[in-house]
Amino acid sequence: MRSGKRWNERAVTVLELIAFVFVAIAMVYLVIVLATGQHPTGSGGDQGLIPSVAGATGKTLRIVGSVTVFAATNNNPSDVAAQYPVPDSTRMGSLESNVALLIGDDGGVDFDKVNLVWIANGTAERIPRKDSRPLVCPGWTIAGKYNVIPLKSANSNDILEPGEQFLIFVCPETPIPAYQEFTVRIEDSGGYQSPFLGGTAPVMTGPLGSLM
Repeated sequence: MRSGKRWNERAVTVLELIAFVFVAIAMVYLVIVLATGQHPTGSGGDQGLIPSVAGATGKTLRIVGSVTVFAATNNNPSDVAAQYPVPDSTRMGSLESNVALLIGDDGGVDFDKVNLVWIANGTAERIPRKDSRPLVCPGWTIAGKYNVIPLKSANSNDILEPGEQFLIFVCPETPIPAYQEFTVRIEDSGGYQSPFLGGTAPVMTGPLGSLM
């Protein structure tokens, strides 16, 4: 009986030691994460609190609400006073959409370090960033910044962070005819592209509409 008691005491001691080791490892991991904002292993593009742009941006961004499209008529929409090289009220000339990070994502996307690529009719067109007004197409810009947290406003930088929404405006060089499919891809500074948004151009019967 005495030897059995010693065995039980030894087993308890070993279990306590294993539990202590696991707790110590977890505490070290937590300290590293809190101190650096990064996981101690891995070096992927989407590591860290605010990478220049997530390695898989398409998995980081989400569209908030509907995508609004605009007929290719000058000064439409008025917030950017878009100017179209070949105005055509029957064709889709541009679009706007609110974007945000995926819910629960504590990272960020720096829109100063990305490009937008418009793909339609088998042609890929890199859209330049233009923050001047009026905006002459082709071009894209951050048309507005918002914070969904009460009593808070978006800060002045162009990093999309948790709780913020950016209103992104994009227009290609050539207006899109009705029923033509298109895709807008986002490209990071390393040339990596991922889907951003897309759809089918609607029949434009007025100054604005929605994707089909």
